[in-house]
Amino acid sequence: MPKVFLLALCAATLTLTACGEKQPAATPPNAPPTATMQPVSDLSGKALHDANCISCHDSAVYTRAERKVQDLAMLGAQVRRCNANLGTQLFDEDLDKIVVYLNDSFYKFPK
Repeated sequence: MPKVFLLALCAATLTLTACGEKQPAATPPNAPPTATMQPVSDLSGKALHDANCISCHDSAVYTRAERKVQDLAMLGAQVRRCNANLGTQLFDEDLDKIVVYLNDSFYKFPK
């Protein structure tokens, strides 16, 4: 019986260790990043705008005669409102880049 018990114990041990979580291979410290996408905060205001804003409207909303945004503070508030409504969860610095892009390209409000 002791041999049968020992064999059963070994089999159980091997089975349990084979079911453990696999650990990913360690990445060497000097390895280049594998991701090909840029972090959002590295994108320009135009790229952020094109990726997040034009799905709802085109640039005509910025150039129409009866536009609702009348100053830089209102522009910043509108960009933040759109971010909240779309759920894009952009960082404040990304929203600021969009505001600068829109102001420089369309609104021309004094800074």
